[in-house]
Amino acid sequence: MEPMELTTTVNRLSNGVWAIDQGMVRCFLIVGNEKALLLDTGAGECDLLGLIRDITPLPVTVVQTHGDGDHTANSQAFPEIYAHPAEFPVLTRFRPDWRPRLLPVAEGDVFDLGGRTLEVIEAPGHTPGSICLLDRDSRILFSGDTVSYGPVFLFGAHRDIRSFRKTLDKLQAMGGYDTVYPCHNTCPVSPAVIEDLKAAVDGALDGTIAPEPFGDMPMPDGAKPACYRHGD
Repeated sequence: MEPMELTTTVNRLSNGVWAIDQGMVRCFLIVGNEKALLLDTGAGECDLLGLIRDITPLPVTVVQTHGDGDHTANSQAFPEIYAHPAEFPVLTRFRPDWRPRLLPVAEGDVFDLGGRTLEVIEAPGHTPGSICLLDRDSRILFSGDTVSYGPVFLFGAHRDIRSFRKTLDKLQAMGGYDTVYPCHNTCPVSPAVIEDLKAAVDGALDGTIAPEPFGDMPMPDGAKPACYRHGD
């Protein structure tokens, strides 16, 4: 995969949470009293570890929300990375030179950062092993590419729109958060956006929403991007 040259900025979003933003995508650094957690490793190569050290000297645990190439550009800077086992083939497919040791996570696993805990929520659909992280005390859901205000890509061989629809129901029903921090588009967003995503998926599945062309970007597996739009 060819490296992408992107401008990288760091923005403090809330207490102990920073977005490392590369325009098209962001990863997150979440800092507790004893440890920090890096969620995803960016779309373009940068001195990610140096940016982290400008924020905190604490030991860093790295977790992947999923394995698409725009979330894994700086993975090689870290000796080990946590991900869902269903995502291991996606990670190595997009990064054939993958070197970090992969460590498994599952529903309900908790990362304790000291005064801050993050719970793993399995969220298949966008990819087989997509996950979210839930900060129950701060009532924040770090949603990866599963929930966002804007496009959620569901074309390509490793997507499953019906699993995605079930995941949306699950995230809506479980509650426990007031704010969503997505990896793409507007951040933060309200959990209310889940209802619009469900309506768009339902319209795509039952044919009540007509597909619209979605740009000329190259897509994996030769897929032809289309947009199913609900609301404004």
